[in-house]
Amino acid sequence: MTANSTTLQERLHAVLAELPPKKLEQVVDFAEYLKSREEWDATMELLSDSEMRRDVEEGRDQAVRGKGRPWREVRQHVRG
Repeated sequence: MTANSTTLQERLHAVLAELPPKKLEQVVDFAEYLKSREEWDATMELLSDSEMRRDVEEGRDQAVRGKGRPWREVRQHVRG
């Protein structure tokens, strides 16, 4: 964690300690929105790549047809 990130977290904790529950709920909702938005943007970036989109669609088609490899088998190769 960088010093800047640590400082930001300290500031955030100080502010959160002063907020009433209703405002804390709003902060949590907004933080969850930011996180999901970041994940959605990453997904859209991947799917905007026509080759990646084709690969995803091919994988879905294979799954529907019962083709492909079990996740455990794939995972073993990914971990090394």
